[in-house]
Amino acid sequence: MDIDEIENALKRPLPGKKAQYLMAPGYRPDYELDEVMKFNPRIGGVLLLLDPYDDETSIIFTLRKQYDGTHSGQMSFPGGKREASDIDITQTALRETSEEVGIAPEMVRVIGRLSELYIPPSNFLVYPTVGVLREKTVFKKEEDEVEEIVEIPLSFFLDEKNQSKTNIKVMGNATVEVPAYVYNGYTIWGATAIMMSEFVYMMNEKT
Repeated sequence: MDIDEIENALKRPLPGKKAQYLMAPGYRPDYELDEVMKFNPRIGGVLLLLDPYDDETSIIFTLRKQYDGTHSGQMSFPGGKREASDIDITQTALRETSEEVGIAPEMVRVIGRLSELYIPPSNFLVYPTVGVLREKTVFKKEEDEVEEIVEIPLSFFLDEKNQSKTNIKVMGNATVEVPAYVYNGYTIWGATAIMMSEFVYMMNEKT
């Protein structure tokens, strides 16, 4: 699937929850946006970044460092909390990507957006931006936050056989079964898998 096809797919109406929740844990609450806003959520932006410069297009993920927090050691898109100086949520995503993986905002061409997603454990309302690298580049991880930068082929996600389930430990050390993408030992689940699910749905949707 080339970048033009991806960009065209992203011009269609966003499917939202019907696509997101294909990869959501069964215990995940289903809030409407007006309910979410009553929680006074923190606002965040993430970037689903496409790299088309190897043998095939891949997606950039970060493996978070282990820390005493909700999302310790998880696979995620580059991103973070919106700052007062950010013009909009896309700038948040680009700024955080620059900080976490060393890609300057001008190196990214924005080609679309995905539906917002509320993340209850951290009380974040996240807005995903989709972008593509303008040229081949070298990534540089932010040592304090990022354990590893991981590129995974887009084709892996587009193959429905790679939607699986796995057991993970959540807060309190309870073990639960959750939908996940598992690639070469890297497990993508939770909010990142839910956002990825909408993107995959749009790419696989027939016109």
